[in-house]
Amino acid sequence: MLVEVFQAAFRDIMDYRIYETTWRISQVFAFLSLIVMFWSFQIKDKLKMMLLLGLGTTFLAISAAFLDNWTLTVLFALASIRNYVFCYFEWRVLKERPVPRWLWYFFAGVFIVATVASTVILVHIIQVDTAGTWVEWLICLTLIGLIVGNVISGTDLMRVSFVANRSFNIINHWYFANVIAVIIACLTISSNIIYYIRQLVAWRKKRKMQVQNSDTVDR
Repeated sequence: MLVEVFQAAFRDIMDYRIYETTWRISQVFAFLSLIVMFWSFQIKDKLKMMLLLGLGTTFLAISAAFLDNWTLTVLFALASIRNYVFCYFEWRVLKERPVPRWLWYFFAGVFIVATVASTVILVHIIQVDTAGTWVEWLICLTLIGLIVGNVISGTDLMRVSFVANRSFNIINHWYFANVIAVIIACLTISSNIIYYIRQLVAWRKKRKMQVQNSDTVDR
């Protein structure tokens, strides 16, 4: 089934999409997203990472809208707003003016409800064109993981959820002939893998130094 989706999308691109002005505009915004998304996952700082992710998802929402991909348009728009809200919260923490913790959880709940509700409305009530109901729900679930990642410390849950989300987005993007968005998904997955490889290398170096120091003390 997935092979047929990819084949149909490829024919769609080559037969007429590539000549459409709306398709070309969508790819311009997708390319802007490509730049900031790849940059974001080479950054350890959570605040900067969230800000760049917000900007990247804003561009992707616009790109999806030009392709009539309304499920991802709405989900990416919600993701952008969410990132900006929690980015502001993180900034307040750095300025030693923290937002009450209940507000974090409140907004997390709001965005979770909005994400699920938009999927139900668009997929099951309005029944917009999709790559498949199961794809849209898996995208929805991985976005919930990203939302939870916004309210807990560290970036690991955000990164893992983002990788899972982009894996399912590849299917959606290809169905709607969003070529650069497919490239973005692949590159951001690779970027996260590179990040963890770097973390592993740094950990092994640190571990090696600790062992060497321990041997020196024993002597």
